[in-house]
Amino acid sequence: MSIVINPFGYAALTEAVNKMLPVPTFIRNLLFKKVVTSATKTVMTDVIVGGQKIAPFVNRGEPAKVVGNLGSQAQTVEPPNIRLKKFLKPSDLFYDRGPGAPIFVPGGPAGADPIRQAQLKKIADEQKDLRDIIDRSIEMMCAKGLAGSYQIVQDNVAFKIDFQMPAANKPVLEGDAKWDVAAKCTPLKNIRLWKVQVQKLTGKIPTIAIMSSATWEAFIAADEVTKYLDKLKINIGLIASDPSVLDAGAEKKATIENVTIYTYDGVYVNEAGAQTQMIPDGYVSLVSPAADNRLQFAGIEDLDAGTTVGQFFSKDWVEKDPSGLNLLVESHPLPTFNEPGTMIYAKVY
Repeated sequence: MSIVINPFGYAALTEAVNKMLPVPTFIRNLLFKKVVTSATKTVMTDVIVGGQKIAPFVNRGEPAKVVGNLGSQAQTVEPPNIRLKKFLKPSDLFYDRGPGAPIFVPGGPAGADPIRQAQLKKIADEQKDLRDIIDRSIEMMCAKGLAGSYQIVQDNVAFKIDFQMPAANKPVLEGDAKWDVAAKCTPLKNIRLWKVQVQKLTGKIPTIAIMSSATWEAFIAADEVTKYLDKLKINIGLIASDPSVLDAGAEKKATIENVTIYTYDGVYVNEAGAQTQMIPDGYVSLVSPAADNRLQFAGIEDLDAGTTVGQFFSKDWVEKDPSGLNLLVESHPLPTFNEPGTMIYAKVY
């Protein structure tokens, strides 16, 4: 008598995968409050390029002055296709049982069958792993986008999107200005100047700085910073991170000059197989939480999905030969920075 593995079906699996808690995703959580799902293959990103206009004055009785529209540069983009699957062999589903479960289990109600319970857990764990891989990929795109553009180059895929960040918003410090020259660098002065630069360009003030732990060590060791903290009697040791920030993989280090500084050491494995930091050492990103950043998802491209619109799609199906269960998760994400002028991406050493 054959043993039947009943697939869960795309409806149940898609609902489950969309409810799963993601891997630590600090940048995504911090900056991408707007999530947009579409039924189309492409999405539109509008880069806002408006300046600091003032109203022209007219004499009473004269017609109104015509002013230019708020500038924007639209891009129609086809988000990258992330479609992953796993093949679960019969041995994965029949013999991978929890610790303490007997080797042979007599038949009984499905809810009381340790083998069946182990099968459900195995499928859930593998589906969660597929979701984690996609979430980590989204976080990688969010992190790379802080520099104004990002690209993905893999075996047969080359994807790039440029948000047209102004060149002046990507400063490179040189010589004694670099933050690892503790006696002469001026990190606080740099941050003040960058804040004013963004405010003049966009009207918004960046109030968050993101850097790696190594960059923070250089910042906190700078003579200018230590003297400033001592003068104002600021005790960095009293700063506490919100639990949600810690859960997302980051730490709140200080609030200085109305800028909250976070360290983030999230990593991913790149296409060459090397572990890579989300925020490289020696770089600082200043951002405004008021900027228009959107996490967009294009439509699912699968016949089983029908008219499903969502962030993730999942399904499973039985393979006859070789015998096993295929488990699939699909997503088409595109983090977009629609106001690149509000960001600074600085190389500080």
